[in-house]
Amino acid sequence: MSQEQGGGNARERILIAAGELFAEHGFDGVSVADIAAASGISTGLVYYHFKDKQSLYETSITEGLKLLEDAGMRALSGDAPAAEKIRGFVADYMALMEEHAAVMHTLIRGVSDLTGPAPRNLLRRSAAALDQIESVIADGVADGSFGPVDPRLAALSLFALVNTPIVVRGLESTIQRELQLSTAEQAAFVSCLFLNGIVRCS
Repeated sequence: MSQEQGGGNARERILIAAGELFAEHGFDGVSVADIAAASGISTGLVYYHFKDKQSLYETSITEGLKLLEDAGMRALSGDAPAAEKIRGFVADYMALMEEHAAVMHTLIRGVSDLTGPAPRNLLRRSAAALDQIESVIADGVADGSFGPVDPRLAALSLFALVNTPIVVRGLESTIQRELQLSTAEQAAFVSCLFLNGIVRCS
């Protein structure tokens, strides 16, 4: 086994190239040969690391979900007040979307394209993230930090808010080009908008 075959470098290059191509063209618009060419390695080496295109696609999504889960667990756990947990989650999540834009776009496409070969656990894992957010909001409602809102509906609303920038970017909207805010500034705005909305609902 060569160092290239046994090491993580080739696999990582394949996943990066695949993520960018899947994000831009979707599953059906990309071939294994396209991925090999974009990653600068042979088609045979792609098949050495991944059984087929669907396996590669699912691995890309699964690893993207793991990044999101890790970010969510860091921000939404611990003893911080509920509002601070929400701010931390929004900041971490949006920074992650900026850093891994292609992976995040593929995830969004995977959720919206119910006919595609997205992993079976994609929607389940998204629901798990929503459950975490809902729990934090419910804690805030219980201790009086937030108004008497429906925690599930509020969690869904927050999830939509933090995912909108990547959807807009994926659509190449003029709205995105007009935004002159950094990712951190956008995250702060989303948190302020969401948390002030909760206060006004009381």
